[in-house]
Amino acid sequence: TQKKEGLYFEAKSASKSVPADFWETYSSFANTFGGTVVFGMTEDDNRELIVTGVEDPEQTVKTLWDNLNSPRFVNVNILKNDDIRIEEINGKNVIVITVPPADRQFRPIYIRNNINSGTFKRNHEGDYHCRMSEIKEMIRDSETNSQDTEPVESLNLDCLNKDTISRYLNSLKARKMNHPWTEESLENFLSLSGSARQINGVSHPTLSGLLMFGNVACIRSALPGYFLDYRETVAGERYTYRLHSNSGEWSGNIFDFVSEVMNRINIRLGVPFELDGFSNKGESETFIAVREAILNALIHADYHMSRGIVIELRPECIRISNPGTMIVRIDDALKGGYSDPRNVTLMSLAMSVGWVERIGSGIYTIEKALQDDRISSFTIDEQTDPSSVNVEIGISLKGTGKHSNKARDANKLRILQMIAENPSISRETMGMELSVSLKTVGTLLKELKEDGVLIREGKTKGGRWIIVDKDSNRNQ
Repeated sequence: TQKKEGLYFEAKSASKSVPADFWETYSSFANTFGGTVVFGMTEDDNRELIVTGVEDPEQTVKTLWDNLNSPRFVNVNILKNDDIRIEEINGKNVIVITVPPADRQFRPIYIRNNINSGTFKRNHEGDYHCRMSEIKEMIRDSETNSQDTEPVESLNLDCLNKDTISRYLNSLKARKMNHPWTEESLENFLSLSGSARQINGVSHPTLSGLLMFGNVACIRSALPGYFLDYRETVAGERYTYRLHSNSGEWSGNIFDFVSEVMNRINIRLGVPFELDGFSNKGESETFIAVREAILNALIHADYHMSRGIVIELRPECIRISNPGTMIVRIDDALKGGYSDPRNVTLMSLAMSVGWVERIGSGIYTIEKALQDDRISSFTIDEQTDPSSVNVEIGISLKGTGKHSNKARDANKLRILQMIAENPSISRETMGMELSVSLKTVGTLLKELKEDGVLIREGKTKGGRWIIVDKDSNRNQ
């Protein structure tokens, strides 16, 4: 039984009528996670509940329904008949009101005909007035159109990174050789994929195109709060590796971020090298669960907010945080099959290269990995002030063991296979084939040369790679 008021429960004495402060709680529960209000109860000095009762519960319920359907009290009534009921406790009548979280199209739920002063949310301290930024966030989420489909009229296609687009199309071709997008001109591809739209005959990047393929300066001009941050940490240290979008050393867009981050996590988890655009091909269920969590955060983030996406890989877990609330309720997300992405076109672009297997499968896939003992723990937590979704997955890194070395050696083997087929292959092509950064390619090539397996003949342009015949007849 409920002992204290809290995030999901509120007691009100309400012995003779509907209390005026009920409407603030109605708004706050509806705009947050839902909750239960009981008329005819109060808390004593020890915060224990005391049943005080409602004198005329039938009349109070009638008044409550009348007010719920009156715009003077609230903009939308989201309660159904069985959400309000009269019960008897200790010989006294109480009224139990179950307020569900409002669907996104109805939010914000506000009172007294005033969206600015009448919109509330709930935290552990109780009901609180929403700031204008929170109200705007709910209004954005209530709109039918996806947030990422609108063209950014102040920017042109020069803001998109052509190298990133080439890497994306290369991944697309590797996944499906005859995909129609790979045969189109750049502008046609951007239009067909929803990455650009024309206004008065001039093409402009959409928010999804900008996020996926843009240069970070352009992204931040449209979305000032945009920030991607990946860290690897160990006990007692701040971090041992960090990749973030503001470094100026790389494009800063989502495609290049995911490519590099997933490659690093692949190596740290010791996953067999059978990646096909990071789709489900020979991957461990642990890696799939981690990938789903990262893609969920990126696809469902509210990029208009001032907070960025933070991914922290620790020896015992991975923590992922993204701005914005969950549009699909957690209970529904755990069941699978429910999908309402905040950024629809971003989801489509991710699905095309195999980053996302099935619509609505992300959280369900992670929960299943937990049930199958492929991960040691899984928690998902939604915060409201400011809005964020925080996921933690318990894992076991093999960062210094033979499993990690096996995965890294597999990357080297793939490079040797590419060189065997084309001794003049460029580092850029290797990076595109492996979906890794030039820095990672350089590290792998350096290790191959140090191992005495590979030498370089000639200059950067016009030279070639030579595989050294060491223990087998692989000399080219």
